[in-house]
Amino acid sequence: MKIVRLSVKGQIVIPARIRKELGLSAGDKLLVEQKHESVILKPTTKLSSLRGIDKSKVASEEVDKLREEWDEEFEQGIDE
Repeated sequence: MKIVRLSVKGQIVIPARIRKELGLSAGDKLLVEQKHESVILKPTTKLSSLRGIDKSKVASEEVDKLREEWDEEFEQGIDE
């Protein structure tokens, strides 16, 4: 576990090891979720990783799940 500092602008730096393990790079988007007193960051799925995903039933269920998450994110973004 690492300790990071919140900047005056509300920014943090995600440690390089974690960025590398998650395949994160500049410009990637993250979902920000609050659960009680915790802040959770989740990488969004890159559309390029979904190429050809509709060829199986399991993949189809995953696409439906992603659509629901994206819809929720979009609706939350409108409220802010």
